[in-house]
Amino acid sequence: MKLSEWKNWLLVFLALGGTVFLGYRVWTGRPSDKFLKPVTSAPLFSFQDQNGKVLSNESLKGKVWVADFIFARCAGECPMLSQKLQILQSDWKGNPGLKLVSFSVDPVRDTVKTLKRYAGNWGADDDQWSFLTGKKADLDKVIQKGFKLTAQKDPEGAAGFEFVHTTRLILMDGNGMIRGFYDGQEEADFKKLQHDIAYLMRTGKMQ
Repeated sequence: MKLSEWKNWLLVFLALGGTVFLGYRVWTGRPSDKFLKPVTSAPLFSFQDQNGKVLSNESLKGKVWVADFIFARCAGECPMLSQKLQILQSDWKGNPGLKLVSFSVDPVRDTVKTLKRYAGNWGADDDQWSFLTGKKADLDKVIQKGFKLTAQKDPEGAAGFEFVHTTRLILMDGNGMIRGFYDGQEEADFKKLQHDIAYLMRTGKMQ
């Protein structure tokens, strides 16, 4: 290949590289395709956390927060979901602008003491990651009617699999508006959640 041809190919390569880099910069400045307009608000709730303190929507006002749904005895997807929130805690360690909220789908057995132990197993920072329990009827209402997600007892479920529940992670902005649903089992979705958290934290929590 002649020197002039090498130069031409080099120019094409540099041009394509610049275009890709510019596209990446533009993409990182925008939310993902999972990001929703602020139309639906998170349901109202008020439950005890792993320290017996009350956490409510009012407590989270002005914060970006992520919710998931677990139970302490779970031998299915819960450890995977808690691992995802553990990663988010590490991503934003010590930043008071991001909160993580795990709602129990088995509040009868998930007492404050039980959730305190579960939180400790995951290295949860009490100031950033809350595990909530309360009356079953109230939690069912929040999860099933409020977030419109699955959380129900499986009468045939073996130990550790007594509940069928969603694996979605939900992102809320500082106004308590739902901004996205992400499948906790899909790595691509989790990456989008991380991206959208960073977008909200960077551009304004109250969007």
